[in-house]
Amino acid sequence: MTEANTLLQQAESQCHTRGVRFTPIRRRVLELIAENGGGLKAYDLLDQLSTEHAAARPPTVYRALEFLIEQGLVHRIESQNAYVACACPEHAHGFQLLICRQCGYVE
Repeated sequence: MTEANTLLQQAESQCHTRGVRFTPIRRRVLELIAENGGGLKAYDLLDQLSTEHAAARPPTVYRALEFLIEQGLVHRIESQNAYVACACPEHAHGFQLLICRQCGYVE
């Protein structure tokens, strides 16, 4: 099982426990972020989503991202305006990332 699949299962379980809806769009946004590994910008997500969901628009992506952040499943990288999956979503915590100054890769 890949890390992305494990994260998606944890997210589904966490949302079920909290009584919040983990919609197909929210799931797909989290999946795209998790598969990317590094920081992913909202419009990059939109480009990928629009090939699968013709109705996907910026508000759709931003609402999904807001939900994922509120649930502790995704972190926002302020300096890059990008998003990364939380490695440990079942625990409330702060986070630290390493960002390459040359290429912007996030780890």
